[in-house]
Amino acid sequence: MQTEGATKEKSDVVQAAAVTASKEPQLPLKGKMIVLDPGHGGKDVGSIGGAGTYEKEVTLQTAQHIGRKLTEQGATVVMTRQADTTISLKGRTEVAQTAHADLFISIHYDAFQSSDVYGMTTYYNKPQDREIARIIHDKLFRQDIQTKDRGVQFGDYHVIRENATPAVLLELGYISNEDEEARMKTESFQEQIATAIVNGVIEGLR
Repeated sequence: MQTEGATKEKSDVVQAAAVTASKEPQLPLKGKMIVLDPGHGGKDVGSIGGAGTYEKEVTLQTAQHIGRKLTEQGATVVMTRQADTTISLKGRTEVAQTAHADLFISIHYDAFQSSDVYGMTTYYNKPQDREIARIIHDKLFRQDIQTKDRGVQFGDYHVIRENATPAVLLELGYISNEDEEARMKTESFQEQIATAIVNGVIEGLR
């Protein structure tokens, strides 16, 4: 039989545990599964900048920065590739399906024949994915990103078209532009865009 003192002691322990729990940070992405897709890889180098930068290298760098920040916010992150490996377009979408992801983000850097073209574009394929694409894009341009806003557009890309998971594709600059090629390799740029994208994910998945 519990005594009055034992009951009070138990009550105090429960109250202390409740206070401790209330002080723990509420991670906004706890329970969310995010698949990050660094574009290209392996024998598929993607676009190549004038200074010799391979798109496959900077997409992986960007995805790693985003992945770290998503994890810090409580998300579980799966990468379609974690090294310089080749993976098919079908294989990329299958990763999202197998993981039962809440969101799939494909990371790319654009290119054009003319080196004076620059800016960022966010693509979606399905109407229901337009809103989260808009939110992420808006977060990018709420910062002093110093590039042209090329908007949120419909894109007929396999990794977002054939994806059962909510999916967006980000073109985060033009590797064919000398200035953008130089800055996309910097730690400051990578941190800036990763923070913006993660803020967009947090808002978009509420």
